[in-house]
Formats: sequence, C-alpha cells, structure tokens
Amino acid sequence: MKKLHFYYLLVAALFTVSLSSYADSPSEKVRPIPSISEEWKFSVTPYAWLPGISADSPTTSRSSSADVSAGDVLRHLDGAVMISSQAHYGRWGVLADIAHAELGKQGTHLSNAGIHPTYSLKLTTYTVGLTYNLVHRPDFYLESITGARHINATVGWDLDLPNLALSDRSGSREANALDPVMGLKGRKQIASTDWYIPFYIDVAIPSNRTDSTWQAMLGLGKAYTWGDVILGYRVLYYDMKDGEPVQKTRLGGFSLGVGFNF
Repeated sequence: MKKLHFYYLLVAALFTVSLSSYADSPSEKVRPIPSISEEWKFSVTPYAWLPGISADSPTTSRSSSADVSAGDVLRHLDGAVMISSQAHYGRWGVLADIAHAELGKQGTHLSNAGIHPTYSLKLTTYTVGLTYNLVHRPDFYLESITGARHINATVGWDLDLPNLALSDRSGSREANALDPVMGLKGRKQIASTDWYIPFYIDVAIPSNRTDSTWQAMLGLGKAYTWGDVILGYRVLYYDMKDGEPVQKTRLGGFSLGVGFNF
C-alpha cells in the first residue's frame, strides 16, 4: 500500500504544479513551439509511466504468453526512476532518456501452458541521441533523432510445480542489447493556444541480439513560462533473438511528466 500511496501522491503533485501555475497567471499565453537561437537551452522532465506488459514467456519451451495489467504493475512495483532531458544549441541538440523499474514476484497465467508461475522483473532502458531540427514553424516543430537504445532486463521465475517434470522450475535470465535507433520527435500547437500535441517515434536497426525494437508516444501538453506538463500514451516494443528472455514484449500505458526549461 505504501508504494500505491507514493504513486498517487506523485501524480497528484504533478497536477498540483500544473494547476497552481495556471492560477498564478490565468491570462498569460505561452508559445508551445520552442524557439531556435544560438545559445544553449536545456530541459529536464521527470515522469511517471505505468505500462501494462504483454510478453512471450521465457520460462518454458512451450509457446506461451503472459499479460500483466497496469494495475498489477502498480501493485507490485518495488521501485522506479524515469527521467528525460534535452539540450539544444541552434538547430542541433542531444537527448537522453532513462526508464528503470523493478517488479516484485507476482502470480500470472501462461495462457497456453496451463500453469501459474510467479515472476520478478528488473528492466532498464537508456535512449540517447543527436537531434536536428527539420521543420520550425509558428505552430509546428519537428526534429530528427539519430542515436542508440540499451536495454538491460532480468527476468526471474518460480513455477513451484513439484509433480511436473521441468528442468527450469525456477531461475533467472538476463539480457543486454544495444541497438542503433532513428526517429522523429516534435509537437503541434492546438489552434492559437498554449496547448499542443507532442509526439515521438523511433525504430531500431536489428542487431546481433535483437530482431526488432521500436518506441512511440502521443499525448497532450500544456506550455508554461517555466516548462511543460505532458500527459501521453507510450509504447515500447522489444523482440530479441531466440533464447533471449525478452521476446515479443510490449509495454504500453499512460505517462505523466513535468518538464522544466532553463
């Protein structure tokens, strides 16, 4: 319950910051499209992302899958750190994003295997890239991304089936992969307001450990003099080579972040 209360308080704090800032300057309008200038500009965005998880099971040789709802993830979350940052100079920039989460052991159902294991998961992804502004209009901003994403995942399981002849009733598997990624990132102003639609998409070039990986986000944002508040839906997909513990794994759910510009 403490973990649940912590995340409720975090979400409430993010909305409080947004509403209090709006109350301080109800008539002030801010352009949500960033300007381009020959000086350094920085932004840091801590965020909360609560995805549901669907994945092929790494625990057996049978064709099986596991599905975990966002509510289950929240109940069994042991810890999380999620933050995104960018720096710009003129049309060029760099970005970095880290998402780390640890889920304690939880029972689930393997749909085709007819068994109910417990599992644990530690997942960390780093995305870094070089950006370049492609389109800069009063109502639209678009930049390219060229970079890499690293994933570290540790999956543990305990089948607890003494009458079933399985050699891997319990254990853990760890996966590491580094993939080059290319993508697009931007925002579209809504009418002439300080609201906008942020978007992000990247696709990786297959590597020696990964068949495919991609990430996408679409949301709704509001610009303030100090930064942004963004509510979005984010999806991360990983499909690694046969034998790896992260196969056809999809993480998708809502995210809420507060960005600070300086």
